[in-house]
Amino acid sequence: MSVVKKYHVKPRLASMIQKSGGLHVGEALKRGQGVIDGHREEFLSEIDAAMAAMDALAAQPGYDIEEMYKASTRVISACAVLTDDSLAQASRSLCDLIDRASETGRINPMSVKVHLGSMRLLHRSEAGPEERALILQGLTQVVEKQDRQAAAAAAAQIKADAGSDS
Repeated sequence: MSVVKKYHVKPRLASMIQKSGGLHVGEALKRGQGVIDGHREEFLSEIDAAMAAMDALAAQPGYDIEEMYKASTRVISACAVLTDDSLAQASRSLCDLIDRASETGRINPMSVKVHLGSMRLLHRSEAGPEERALILQGLTQVVEKQDRQAAAAAAAQIKADAGSDS
């Protein structure tokens, strides 16, 4: 009969934790926040540029909706360093609006303009949590309204198609 040998390997991380020195979590967080704060203006400028691109797109008739989507995702990415995520939520709402519209093939330009206006209200503003929540709630209603309009238009189209087949 053979003997079973068991090996107990101590992970490298466990031995590193036991060593003296290093950096405490609080200090690491403080340093990390300092680095983020040092680059905050760069991220805010990136948001400004993306929003200017979206405004320029919206001003053109028949603009490329995919370019609007890309610019909106730039805003989401740049919002990662902000403590308040309401601008990122508004930008995600615009992406949702575009996604849903691409399924139906129709987008209401006014819905896009409402999103852009709301994003301007949320960016670099002193709005409190209550105001920000109301703005985001309004954007949710805009997306839902577009969904209802798209469903009604699809139903009307189906009804018209069925009537023409008779």
